[in-house]
Amino acid sequence: MDIYVLDGLNGAIGMFDNYQSVIWNKQYFGQDDLQLVTAATEENLELLQIGKLLVRDIDITEDGYKNVMLIKNRSISFDDETGWMLTITGKGLKNLLARRIIWSQLNYDNVTIEDVIRDVITQNVISPSDSNRAIDNFVLGDKQNFTDTAEIQLFSENIADWLENICTQYNYGWDVVIKNNQYVFILYKGTDRSYNQDAVAPVVFSPEYDNLYSSTYSHNQDNYVNAALVGGEGDGTQKRTTTIGEATGLDRYEGYIDGSSVSSNGEIITLDTYLNLLKSYGEEQIKQFQKTQTFEGEIEPNGMYKLNVDYFLGDVVQIENEKGIQATPRITEIIYSEDSNGVSIVPTFSEWEVN
Repeated sequence: MDIYVLDGLNGAIGMFDNYQSVIWNKQYFGQDDLQLVTAATEENLELLQIGKLLVRDIDITEDGYKNVMLIKNRSISFDDETGWMLTITGKGLKNLLARRIIWSQLNYDNVTIEDVIRDVITQNVISPSDSNRAIDNFVLGDKQNFTDTAEIQLFSENIADWLENICTQYNYGWDVVIKNNQYVFILYKGTDRSYNQDAVAPVVFSPEYDNLYSSTYSHNQDNYVNAALVGGEGDGTQKRTTTIGEATGLDRYEGYIDGSSVSSNGEIITLDTYLNLLKSYGEEQIKQFQKTQTFEGEIEPNGMYKLNVDYFLGDVVQIENEKGIQATPRITEIIYSEDSNGVSIVPTFSEWEVN
């Protein structure tokens, strides 16, 4: 595999294929990672500088580049067996958004999550009021018209971290690619290839197909909460509160959620709007206290279904074992590695949701 070195949006400035090993980790919710080890030759030291971009030959498109990695760190080491070696680590272009925070308080009332994301990026990256904060040539990709809505209040969050959290909550994938000499933000959803749909052929991993090697199922509800008092601004009897959850009797498991970070912004927003924001915050936080059912296992990624042919990053697939336990996990990352032992492409799944 050839790897090209890019000088930002100025295009390729070199190419090399003499690396000792490379790990290219592509993620659906979070940031991508890179580790590359190569000989510390004068040419490589000159070419592989911090801030340069790396792209594989398989990721060069007609109008740009995808799965691009940004060199963030490098180290040089020596031993008698290998000589001088250069180790490069880095992040994908999603990391550009880790350089910005949400600079001023933003309130969204019953707005689609997609519109919230696009507005956050517009106000803090593309056209902020302080032009020093803008990232040149950063644009939004085509709108996907996703319909999930929420009441959200934001202030001071790191944008990349916030995107990982909000996209995990709503099962969106996000990316930044180079297209037509611009950094383009993309929001997308993987395809459901489980038994829960009939639009596409399902992708099934099970012992029946000799592509599920092992599995372990567990069920835990030690920290379960399904009804909560959410406390917001104020102290004592002046504290603003709301409640979430409708369970009753022995089926009700109560807890308290601290929502004091939700602000009325000096009474600028109405009480009803504030309580809606507080309720939305509580509904997000209570997800940390759910019953957990996990179904772990090891699959054969190169069996009857081929990764990046039959299923892709972000897709939902079907898992079932000999005991009839079924799960529908999402592919949350794809780890590509290459070294002297050959090439390996391994998918990683989210916590497997038991059907």
